[in-house]
Amino acid sequence: MRQTKKKKSGVILVVVILAVIAGIVLYLYNKNNAQDEDEPGHYIEQKAEKVEYTDIAKAKAGDTVAFGKYDDGKIAWKVLEKKDNELILLSDHCIAKHAYHDKNKAATWENCALRKWLNEFFYQKAFSDKEKAQIIKTKVVNEDNDAFDTKGGKDTNDYVSLLSIQEVGNYFKESSERSASFTDGNGTWWWLRSPGFEQNNAANVGDYGSINKAGHKVYDDDVVNGGVRPVIHLSLIHISEPTRLRRIS
Repeated sequence: MRQTKKKKSGVILVVVILAVIAGIVLYLYNKNNAQDEDEPGHYIEQKAEKVEYTDIAKAKAGDTVAFGKYDDGKIAWKVLEKKDNELILLSDHCIAKHAYHDKNKAATWENCALRKWLNEFFYQKAFSDKEKAQIIKTKVVNEDNDAFDTKGGKDTNDYVSLLSIQEVGNYFKESSERSASFTDGNGTWWWLRSPGFEQNNAANVGDYGSINKAGHKVYDDDVVNGGVRPVIHLSLIHISEPTRLRRIS
């Protein structure tokens, strides 16, 4: 009799344990699905929107212009600022996935692999000779990370760069304005040029648009590479036709 009761108790205990496990699995499944459906980023496919381009000659802050081509498509740029005869442009989408550096070691913007890739490979591939003549080689000030006092390294002179922690906060006040995707609509986090909590890390903008001052490792085989949103300074001098540029004589 006692053996029968013990056997029944054992069966009940097993059933209860299995029910608890099933409940946990169901909870985690529903939680993950809810996050995928309701939250931006994390490579969620979004509906592509038709872009309305403004003539470069008439563009002002907040407008979108087309300039250059990459991967067989024209590049859309958000106008961050217009001053005198110059536009400061940030790519509207991430144009590529890339590591900040080519090895896991301390790197600043001055000596990182991503800077070299942008100013050599991307610059040569994305822009024609006429377009290159309009891109201003600009002094880039590399401030320290104010949250961790990480040194930003030497200032540089670049045709193409990235935003810094300070710049992305100044140009975009709301996190929703900072969230980004690739041209196919898949959301992603993206690199800033500033260092993270140490020089083995670089700051970034997260999936949901938050500024991550601690950053990601500059190179890590186990981490998906971040998105790249180039910044260029464009001269408006000698534009003879809207969106068509010619070399300064």
